[in-house]
Amino acid sequence: MIVKIPGCTEVSAEDVGEWMACDTSDPGFQILNDDEIVVSVREDVEVEVEEELSADVEVDAGPSASEAFAGLETALKWMERQPECDHLQLLTVKRMRDLAARKRLKTAKQLTLTEMFKKQ
Repeated sequence: MIVKIPGCTEVSAEDVGEWMACDTSDPGFQILNDDEIVVSVREDVEVEVEEELSADVEVDAGPSASEAFAGLETALKWMERQPECDHLQLLTVKRMRDLAARKRLKTAKQLTLTEMFKKQ
C-alpha cells in the first residue's frame, strides 16, 4: 500500500516496521504517577497565586483619577504663570487634566436621594 504513494516506491516493509517501532519508546506526552501529578498541580497553583498578587500590587500602585486631576490642576496653574511655558505645553497639560477629569467622573458613584439628604 505504501508503494502506491508517489515518492515511496522504494520503501520496504522493514522501513515501515522501523518507523512504527521508533515511536513506541516516546508516546509524545509525559507519563506521571499520582505524586508527580500532585506536585505539578501545586506548583501551577502557586505560580498563579503569585501572579495574581503581583497584579494586585501593580494596579494599586498608581494615583487615582481624582489625585491625578488635582495634581495636573496645580501644575497647570503653576505653568500659566511661567514665561517659559508656551501655549502648546499648556494645551498638552490641559488635555491630560481633562482626561483625568473624565476618568474621575466615570468612577464617581452617584448618590441616591436619601444619601443626599442625610449629608445635609
